[in-house]
Amino acid sequence: MLILESDSPEPPEIEIEAGISVAHVYQDNSVVVAGNDHIFIRVLDRDFKVSASSFFQVNTLMAEKMVEHLFTCLPISMSTTLLDLYCGVGLFSAFFASKCGRVIGVESSASACEDFAVNLDEFDNVELYEGAAEEVLPSLVGQIANLSFVIVDPPRAGIERHALDAIVQLKPQRIAYVSCDPSTLARDAARLIAGGYKLSAVTPFDMFPQTFHIESVSLFER
Repeated sequence: MLILESDSPEPPEIEIEAGISVAHVYQDNSVVVAGNDHIFIRVLDRDFKVSASSFFQVNTLMAEKMVEHLFTCLPISMSTTLLDLYCGVGLFSAFFASKCGRVIGVESSASACEDFAVNLDEFDNVELYEGAAEEVLPSLVGQIANLSFVIVDPPRAGIERHALDAIVQLKPQRIAYVSCDPSTLARDAARLIAGGYKLSAVTPFDMFPQTFHIESVSLFER
């Protein structure tokens, strides 16, 4: 899929001879110029619908390694309640849902939420809240009993302060923080440690070889 992004609702003039899908994305909207408005991406033998406006890890081989690593970090069972923040189209939730008692996703992108609903349609133990984490999470404090684990995969700006404070109030046993920016990770790690958590491990993932960008999974425990 070729995605053309701009601030204007008017799609650019373009001639397509290759058999690909083309979408024009502006603000929170997308217009199909050719083909379909989505593609399917396979991770660990599972297909994910990903629309033009939705985010997904482009390095699928390393995404698989990250999913497998999270399974080692979070000893889940059917008594587990998992909170998946900034859950996107459901990459992590889809692999944990069959092994957890309850999965709760939070995502602000309407497009990603629509894809999430398709990608996890088979599960009855999954809930999805559409909205910014800093707006949704405070309303969940006191509503989730015995929260086991949190997976948080924020954008480069990191976790908004009110969202992070709500995570601390929810008191999960473990937090797996997927970060694409070391500086905001350091800031948020300091806040989590001040909130009673201990940083027990950091594992890097080279999602963008031969660049300075690095992804990491940090494990925090109470």
